[in-house]
Amino acid sequence: MIGRRCALVALGGLLILVLTVNIYFIRLIVESSSQKTSSKAMPVSQLNPEQEQLISQVEQNLEIPEKSAAKHMAKRIKEEIQILPSKYFKYNTSYAIVLERLLAELRITPNVRENIWSIPNSNWPDAHQLIPPVAPELGTILDTLRKSKVIRADNAPLGTQLKLMLTLEHGVKAMFKPQWYSRDTVLRGPVYHGKDRHNAEVVAFHLSSLLALRRVPITVIRKLDLRTEVRSRATPELYATMYQDGNDTCLYGICHYCSPADPVCGTGDILEGALISWLPRYLRLVKHRHPWQRTYKKNKFATWEMDDSYCEKVKESKAYSPQASSRLLDLVDTAIFDFLMDNGDRHHYELAQNNFHNPAVLLIDNGKSLGNPDVDHFDILAPLYQCCMIHKTTWDRLKLFSGGSLSISLRELVAHESMMADVEHLVTDAHLSAMDRRLLTVYAVIEYCLKSKKYASNVILDHR
Repeated sequence: MIGRRCALVALGGLLILVLTVNIYFIRLIVESSSQKTSSKAMPVSQLNPEQEQLISQVEQNLEIPEKSAAKHMAKRIKEEIQILPSKYFKYNTSYAIVLERLLAELRITPNVRENIWSIPNSNWPDAHQLIPPVAPELGTILDTLRKSKVIRADNAPLGTQLKLMLTLEHGVKAMFKPQWYSRDTVLRGPVYHGKDRHNAEVVAFHLSSLLALRRVPITVIRKLDLRTEVRSRATPELYATMYQDGNDTCLYGICHYCSPADPVCGTGDILEGALISWLPRYLRLVKHRHPWQRTYKKNKFATWEMDDSYCEKVKESKAYSPQASSRLLDLVDTAIFDFLMDNGDRHHYELAQNNFHNPAVLLIDNGKSLGNPDVDHFDILAPLYQCCMIHKTTWDRLKLFSGGSLSISLRELVAHESMMADVEHLVTDAHLSAMDRRLLTVYAVIEYCLKSKKYASNVILDHR
């Protein structure tokens, strides 16, 4: 009897012990889950002061046109920014691997062979990119573009602004965009205001490499001696627009907006500009009107600016059907790229129609970027927030550059170009900080899309 009672007591004690242990572990699981949830959606009150300030800057600098559909979306995105997961504010150390590889590409290989241009002209371009993911000859090609002798100088055959078409040694052609502004000039007004910024073309080239969107033509900074390199090699039409203003050599060229009243002048004979490699002849480029083109008229909105469901109408066209091609996703890539650069002038885009299957949208003509670092023109992102879709490869790449690592990486790449071209810094800290800030907005839009049941099935697509 006593033995049975002892056994019951022991059994009861064991049962109590088991229940206690279970309750303890359940509590641990609940607390752990609670901590994970709070870290994923960390309210502003738990952010450090720098993060709070960054969020405040995002909200203050986001510009939305009055009476446009973007105003409603911007309000939602501002709310999303307040609860962005903390991972978007932290360095992703993996960015260093990408940066190191890109810096290695920029090294110059000795003993350059004469036919070095056969590599980018014949071997590199394909349906998806102008430069392959691995391009060990890139630094040598960039240096050759900086140093090749000018054989002929002419007016560029296209565009509304002054540009020169140069023929270099070995028949290489390149377009020269001159410097109009100092680096720290801030252009206020419409997002498309002002002349092209030559340094923006170089920054765009390196940003495209960082984002694995290698669809920007090869671009370098170059100083031209207008007297010995241009005037002595100029066609009669270009030569007629060149003159001396004191010690400075000036020209105004021939183009839609070119005028003797609006020349560009060197410092003495030296004029800095962006030299952009002309794409090989066999690439047959076809220009298309951008579905999200602006009206370029004050107080007159395009359909996409007033209609939240505009993307659904775009997808009705076979050319933009996500099931038929990746063109719409490429335009989303382009919108993100342009938003980071503050380029609101993408009224057309080009495709290489060389019997390529599903050719990518090329990122040509980026000169209207880097206008105002204090304003983030939210409507540039319309293809992203209206369509709520993105290449998975692009999304994965964007996540590498959280916590300020985008500006760190871009600063190093562009600093290399400044050193090689012997010019002052090509982009201000204000513009680099603006890119980090704008990237937070991109994260917030994608987080919003991921949470939206309406778009849950097509948020991440990749046809590559």
